[in-house]
Amino acid sequence: MTACARFIILAFSLALPLPRPQGSPSKTDIPALLGSAEDALNRKDFAAAAKILQAVVQAQPDSYAAWFDLGFADSGLRQNDDAVKAYQRAIQLKPSLFAARLNLGILLVEMNQPAAATEHLAKAVELEPQNAKAHLYDGRALAQTGHAAEAEKQFQEALRLSPGLAIAHFDLAQLELDQKRCAEAVGEFQKSAGLDPHLAQAQLGMALGFECLKQEPEAIPHFEQYLAAKPDDAETRFHLAKVYLDQAKPEQAQAALEFVRQANPNLPGLAAALGDVYALLKKFPESEKYYRQALAATGAAATGSADLHRALGQTLLDEQKPADAEAEFRTALKLDPHNEEAAKGLASSLYIEKRYAEAAPLIAVLVRQPRASPGLYFLLATCYDHLRDRPQALAAYERFLSLSHGESPDQEWQAAQRAKLLRRVLGK
Repeated sequence: MTACARFIILAFSLALPLPRPQGSPSKTDIPALLGSAEDALNRKDFAAAAKILQAVVQAQPDSYAAWFDLGFADSGLRQNDDAVKAYQRAIQLKPSLFAARLNLGILLVEMNQPAAATEHLAKAVELEPQNAKAHLYDGRALAQTGHAAEAEKQFQEALRLSPGLAIAHFDLAQLELDQKRCAEAVGEFQKSAGLDPHLAQAQLGMALGFECLKQEPEAIPHFEQYLAAKPDDAETRFHLAKVYLDQAKPEQAQAALEFVRQANPNLPGLAAALGDVYALLKKFPESEKYYRQALAATGAAATGSADLHRALGQTLLDEQKPADAEAEFRTALKLDPHNEEAAKGLASSLYIEKRYAEAAPLIAVLVRQPRASPGLYFLLATCYDHLRDRPQALAAYERFLSLSHGESPDQEWQAAQRAKLLRRVLGK
């Protein structure tokens, strides 16, 4: 090939347009690409849309529409940090873009950044005051940043604009519950559940609202209905088990706790609760096992373990192991000298071990406590009787009889007989 021919070919090649780097479309291609991205977004093919839109914003960085769509695609991919940046860029280019303000505010609330969200949500409310969703999320951001009164106004406005918005009733109810406005919260949760029967959290809200009102029996069916929809919520099931315990329903508590144990055997407090349940069911070996597990998990000398030692002591006492029980009660009192139940347990252990001289001073202190049970006077009287301290024995028997009023007929009969004999011996 001649030099002239090579020159002609070279010149022709230089006249051809150079290939563009991939992802850098010409401005004439951008409308078509945006259309393709919109189609992908409508199909929820966020990955395809994001790829197209990244090329568009590279070629045309001042396209607020492309940046907005890219934020939407990134949020669909759960790439939240990228979505925030894209929405922020769209807002820089067009501060009055309502959809970008609203979406960015919602995203920041969901990312647990409510303080950052408030600016955008307040602006969204200003731009479109008739949009219930903007008021709803503005209320959420305000509630999470501690502005309860302002949040309530936004929730109320959302409901004025959209009375059937179940989630707005729910959010308002949560706000009222946080403020201990229990009856109002229950009412709003009920409205929310009525509008959306599939909103399981509304049932949980009603349960907590009734608990707030100290109406635990009314709370239980709502806990149960919530857990029927959300069976894997181990923490709420554990909470319900404790409600069952408080309501003297140990069989239901046992079933709930065994369910939790299968799902989450290391849940804090579970072993102690199982110990309580089996103690109520009078299955003392199982109770002892779980109390010991609880102590092993918390540390036998931990600050909060005094009541666990006390509970284990009571179970050991029920198992007729008074010496072992005594050791647990003493440990409980060492950790918490004011634990009245542990002191009662120690006195009972010593009494059962027939160590009356040690038991009597403990019981004498206990009977001076407010709301001391009459039975303590009977124990004190029998201690003095065994120690042959007849005047104090008679005084304690008589005090017991003056307080019992038919509550313990067998002990009352014994006390009456001993008192009669002691009066005769003492010449009274």
